[in-house]
Amino acid sequence: MQKINFWLLFLALLFISGCAHQKQLTLEQLDRQMIENKKSSARIYKDKSIDQVRSASQQVLYLLDPPDMQFDVQDNELLATRFSTFYAVFSVGYGRDWYSVTMKQLPVGVESKFGLTGQMNAGPFPTSMPVSFKSNIPISAHDNPIDFKLFHDRVEYILGIRNSWTTCEEAKKMESQNSKDMALCDLIGLENTSPNSENK
Repeated sequence: MQKINFWLLFLALLFISGCAHQKQLTLEQLDRQMIENKKSSARIYKDKSIDQVRSASQQVLYLLDPPDMQFDVQDNELLATRFSTFYAVFSVGYGRDWYSVTMKQLPVGVESKFGLTGQMNAGPFPTSMPVSFKSNIPISAHDNPIDFKLFHDRVEYILGIRNSWTTCEEAKKMESQNSKDMALCDLIGLENTSPNSENK
């Protein structure tokens, strides 16, 4: 048993040390990623109202993790948060993810901007984060643009604009050149329930 624990600890340390030596991005690369992410984070839903987009956005976020997703609202903004945990050898993790959807009524429809961020406290005795919400979450160069596309594609499905619900597997296949993890698919505890399975 001690031998197994030793090797698990060794592999965990090896993984952590490998992550610490990732190649630094240049300012030009960061600028390009920021432009792409800002563009991907926003979408215009033609001929839709803020109430329609807000309701569809709430359903999409709820289906990510029905047991752990909680919501709040501000003027023309939907806020959401979820709690997650993990247990490993000599370590426990308590995480919290935040989501914001800001909406603006335009003559042609609704402009919706999606933001997301998260934090994980891990260690032998980590502190748990209480329920909280973040408004108008800023876009980062390190975000994955596929997350934004997946969110908006799913909202379009709920609104009746798109004919099919996009799964995580389909999103990753369409963007196979992007090797980043997806915050809407790969984080601990996500269920990614489809609206069809919810209605069964």
